[in-house]
Amino acid sequence: MTEKPKRTRASFEEAKAAAAPKGLPLPAYDDVMRRTDVLQTQVFEAIKEIIPGILPEGLSMLAGRPKVGKSWFGLEIATAVAAGNWCLGKPCEQGDVLGLFLEDSDRRMQNRMTKMLGAHKSIWPRFDYATTWPRLNVGGIDWMKRWIDGVAKPRLIIVDILQKVRPPKGRSQESQYESDYEALMSMQALAAEAKVAILVLHHQRKATADDLIDTVSGTLGLTGGVDHLMVLGKDPDGSRYIWGNGRECEEFKLAVQFDANMRLENLGLKMRDQMSPERLRILSVLAKAGHSMSIAAVAKAVDDDYANIKNLLSKMCRDGLIERSEVGLYRIASMQSDLPI
Repeated sequence: MTEKPKRTRASFEEAKAAAAPKGLPLPAYDDVMRRTDVLQTQVFEAIKEIIPGILPEGLSMLAGRPKVGKSWFGLEIATAVAAGNWCLGKPCEQGDVLGLFLEDSDRRMQNRMTKMLGAHKSIWPRFDYATTWPRLNVGGIDWMKRWIDGVAKPRLIIVDILQKVRPPKGRSQESQYESDYEALMSMQALAAEAKVAILVLHHQRKATADDLIDTVSGTLGLTGGVDHLMVLGKDPDGSRYIWGNGRECEEFKLAVQFDANMRLENLGLKMRDQMSPERLRILSVLAKAGHSMSIAAVAKAVDDDYANIKNLLSKMCRDGLIERSEVGLYRIASMQSDLPI
């Protein structure tokens, strides 16, 4: 029988180094450990809101389909924060801004700024911008730190678009999730350390989903790696909205539209969403049945996956569209019994 080799100190150090995320040193034990009796009386600075109720400090993501207006909205936020003006009807926290508009050129930037602000405005709001930037893992984060250290009042960094600065993705699904998450870890750490807002623009995928979080392109590593997520989207009737939710902001959904100068106007809270096709099919099946149905029966009737229907039924129950008559059985909620199907 072959004797199992003994672990030496060197092998433990090698294993520890291998387990540490690439490019990040393993933290010291004493720097990691905390105590709740100290936490109880600890006083923290209030989280700054760059746009009250919409964009807090930390790492945020703005997702949207191509041509929906993400870049225009990013530019509007940049100019509003740089000048201390209003955005979406709310006063912005004024400060220095870095705009990484990596799909633009100087000419296109000038055209966009002219459209938004006018060619004859005496002085445009001043902020720093770049149309090319190194990827995060090969100097991009260091350059962001250099900018933060070089300005008087760093408030906001806008990255348009994530794909231009993130490290290359892995091939397997597991490595893609890890790659997505790690693509944002360094920016999240920088935003927390410097107490600034970093807003990353990213794409939505084409497929629809009942939950807006699931429409963001990539794995859940992206949406899980940010402090705050926003979606600039379009309803089937062509009307636009901004939805947001995060760790430091309450969930909101605003109806918006672009004005003649490509600035977003806040039309107020979006009171009622058009119901998704999946929810309508489930309501139709339950209404026609006239009695409680099991998850398996609903899944079979709408020809969908059991796990998906189970998750969706739970959400519809939470939203008051249906109710759970007993464990595993659902029916139309009493207040929805006269719903036209």
